[in-house]
This record gives sequence, C-alpha cells and structure tokens, in this order.
Amino acid sequence: MNVASAYKRITVPNLQESLTTTTGRALGWNYIGSVVKMVLSFGINTLLSRLLGPRPFGELAVAMIVFGFGSLLSNVGLSSALLQKEDLAEGDIRFCFTCQMAFGILMTTLLFCGAPILSRFFHEPKLMLLLRVCSLLFVLQAFGTTALALLNRRQDARSVQAIAILSYVVGYPLVGLSLALMGAGVWSLVAAWLTQSFLYSVLVFLRQPHSIKPLFHPDHLPLLHFGIRVFGANVCRWGISNLDNTVVGRVAGPLALGLYSRAFTTLGNTTETITSSLLGVLLPAFSRVQTDEEKLRRVYASVFGLLLLVILPMFAAVAAAADVVVLGLYGKMWANAVPYMRPIALAMAVNAVMSLSEPLLIARGKPQIDFGAQLIVAVLAVAGYVIAIRYSVLALSWTVLGLYLFRFFLLTTAVHREIRIRWTDLMETSTPGLLLALFAAAVSKGLELLLPPMPDFLRLVCVGGGAAILVLGAFSLFSKTLLRPMLRRSPQLLHLFPARIQQFLDFK
Repeated sequence: MNVASAYKRITVPNLQESLTTTTGRALGWNYIGSVVKMVLSFGINTLLSRLLGPRPFGELAVAMIVFGFGSLLSNVGLSSALLQKEDLAEGDIRFCFTCQMAFGILMTTLLFCGAPILSRFFHEPKLMLLLRVCSLLFVLQAFGTTALALLNRRQDARSVQAIAILSYVVGYPLVGLSLALMGAGVWSLVAAWLTQSFLYSVLVFLRQPHSIKPLFHPDHLPLLHFGIRVFGANVCRWGISNLDNTVVGRVAGPLALGLYSRAFTTLGNTTETITSSLLGVLLPAFSRVQTDEEKLRRVYASVFGLLLLVILPMFAAVAAAADVVVLGLYGKMWANAVPYMRPIALAMAVNAVMSLSEPLLIARGKPQIDFGAQLIVAVLAVAGYVIAIRYSVLALSWTVLGLYLFRFFLLTTAVHREIRIRWTDLMETSTPGLLLALFAAAVSKGLELLLPPMPDFLRLVCVGGGAAILVLGAFSLFSKTLLRPMLRRSPQLLHLFPARIQQFLDFK
C-alpha cells in the first residue's frame, strides 16, 4: 500500500466523525492505557523511592534535565508538523525521519563530549559517566519518533498505549526494580530508562513501519520551518518546567534536587497521564476543524471545563493533605519534600488546563503565538528562580506556581483573541471544577484532622479513600448540574463517555 495514500485518506474532513466517533474511540484507549501506566508507575516509583532514597533520584533528575532539552533539539518540532500537515507524502515522512535521526546522533555526540563540563556545573563528578551512558537515549528515542507521530496521526491510540505499557513493564518492574533490589542504586534507574526507550522505539516502528531511506530535499523544508516554530515554544516550555530543577541541582545539590524533583514528578506524572492522552487526540481533531471558529469555541470551552473538573479536585485534595501523601507513599526519609508538594500540586493543575492552548494554536497554524507567550514566561523564570533559590527551595516552589499562573493567563488570552471566545463561557465551564475542588480540599483536610494516630500508609489509605468516595459521591449527586455547562455547548462530547457512564449520568 502506498504510504502517502494511506495518510491522505485520514485527512478528509468529517466534523462529526472527528469529534465523536474517531476522537472518542482514541480518547477512550488513551485513558485506558494512561490509567494502567499511572497505576504501574505509581506503584513502581513508590517502591523505588523507598529502596533508593532521595539522592539517586536527584542524580537522575540532572540527566533528565539535559535529556529533556536535547530531545527537543533532536525532534525540532517535526512530530507536530507531521500531525498538522493536511496531505502527507512519503517524502515528507522520509525527510522527517532523516532530520530526527541526524539531530539525535548529533545530540548523543554533544552530550558524550560535554558530560565533563556538565558534571562540573552541577558540582558532582559522578555525573560524567551517568550522562555519557544516558546520551544513547537521543538515538534510541529519535528512531521511533516518526513512527509514533504517524500512529498519533491515525489516532491509533490502542497501539500507542499497548506499546507504552509493555515497554514500561519490561523497563521498570523487570529491569529497574530487579537491579534496585540488588543494590545497583542510580544505575537501576538508568538501565530501566534505557530499556524502556529502546523497546518503545522498536515496537512503534514495527507497528507503523515506514521507509528509513535518508532524504533531505528543499521541497520538504516547509515541514522543518513549521517544526522550528513549534520548537521555539517547546524550548521555552522546557525552560519554564526545568530551570527550577537546574537551579536547585546547582545551588542545593542532588539530595535537595531529589526531594524537590520527586514531589514534582509524583504530581507531574499524573498530570501528564491525563493531559497527554487528551492532547494527543485533540491536535488531530482541532486540525480537522481549524477553519470552523464556532465549533472550535464550543469545543475549547467544553474541554477546558471538563479537564478542570477532572484535574483540580484531585490536586486540591493533595495540596490540602500534602504530609499524608508524602509520608504515606515514600516514608519518613522523604519528609522534607512535604512543603514543596503544596505549591507544586496547584501549579500542576494550572499547567494541565493551560496545555489546551498549544494544540489549538498549532492546529490554527499559529505556533508563533504560543512561542511568544512561552518566551516571556521563560525569561521571567530565569530571573525568578535565581532570586527565589537565594531564600530557599520552598520559595522557589511558590515562584513556580506564580509563573504557571501568569503563563496560563497569557496563553488563555491568546486563545481568546485567536478564536474570539468569550471569557464568560470559560468562567461558566470553570465553575463546576472550582466548586468541586473546594469540596475536595475541605474533605481531605477534614479527614486528616479527624483521624486518630495510625501508620502513615494506613492514614493515606483512609484519607485518600474517604476523600475519593465523598467527592465521587458528590459528583454523582450533582452530575447533571456539573456537566451541563460543557455538554450544552458541545453535546457531541457526551460520546467521549462510555455508554454505561452515559446511562449512569442519565444523559441518554
């Protein structure tokens, strides 16, 4: 079958199919896979944290900072270009793969050679070998990036999630946890990361094979131009999300970075689980209706409210009972991470809702607007983080929340101008999530205060389980009222819920 024709067929606009059947099916598989991954990750990371303690996670966090930036360079926004382009030719695919592999090899070489400099920057000589080993990740990831973009373009979420789960199970429970039990320390985390990345790239390529014959031709440069515009915003986004780790690692050292990054990762993984699944589906869907502003306005406001309704109560409860969460999950050796958990929990909720702006602006062909807002916040982040760390890591944590709120305001304002959405629509769809979040915070704090002394893990089970039951009960009682602002604007979004849940909510 001709590759180009296969991808042309999925770009024929059909608004009802895009936003209900296809998108709903993809979103369903994304969330099934994401929930499974979240549960696995939650359990394995808890065990690894208790086995290894904060310092190995701090050392790995340094490698993740460098790899995060390098992976942006190796991708150069080309995955977004493959998703956004209406008619995709085989030459486009070969061009993107060639560029991504070339940049991946370049980044591996640069990190291998620059590892001594980076280890001196972080005042940690042991990091040199760790960074050199981790440099292989750039090539491993680059090999599967094009195939992954093509799977996402087809909205084949079932395959993407199955591969992600399988590679994680092999990488972390089988390899990482086994090595940690044998006393391998930080190398257990490195081995797990390398194994997962290698297996993931191989499996996505086998599922979505494409030509690996190199091609670099001027006819395909518009893909690179578009990718570079997306890349600019991604670099700024990386800076906002990782400069805090960089500053903490350089000034306070690996131990403090381990505590701070674990609080961030615990909450960030949950946020990513929810938002990445949604955004992976929304970018192709938004691209198909990019010229229909009225539909974009309705869908954006509705998804904005739905995401807030899911995310905010969860993180409000965590912020209210942060000590219960940290001590219950990781034990007393992680107690110093408790103060960081409160501002970071709120920052993650803001970040999740803000992330809706990116796929909409990219789908409209306006990544430069996203870049402008991200650049402003990135510049402020450099100054803010450097000043805040002079006082404490906790001061830096609250600075992160302030910057995330400011970025949310800038990007939401940009969307408001781009599709002329009314602020009153966003306020109306946001109200249910805000009310449920206040209830969740009050319930979790109340349960914490009412419970008698007990082991930390049992306390977490009681507070978390009790809060979940009461919040879900409140949602069930008032589901029609809470969901009405969103479903009134976009009734087709009801198809994103399974049939049984539709019946339970009494919307059918």
